[in-house]
Amino acid sequence: MSYSKFAIGLRRFLNHPAKVALCCLGIFVVSIILNGNLFRLWSLHRDFDRITVDISQAKANIASLSDQLKQAKDPAFIERQARDKLDLAGEHDLVFVFPEQ
Repeated sequence: MSYSKFAIGLRRFLNHPAKVALCCLGIFVVSIILNGNLFRLWSLHRDFDRITVDISQAKANIASLSDQLKQAKDPAFIERQARDKLDLAGEHDLVFVFPEQ
């Protein structure tokens, strides 16, 4: 194919705007896929979803810990924990000691 036939064919192709637009769109899609931008965009979207879930779990954990902190500052809670976990008795409590047989 000679240069003049190529130039004439190219000019005919360029005279059809729909074909040129379709060709440009095809080149654009191929360049995005080959460049890796589409994969990076999908990866960033997936990371965003994962981080959003992590943030909501952290907020729930913070709320739970702040409730436990408020409860731990209560003297009645501290006394109840000492009696239950450390087997301590209060000032006016009766303690029975049974001998082992």
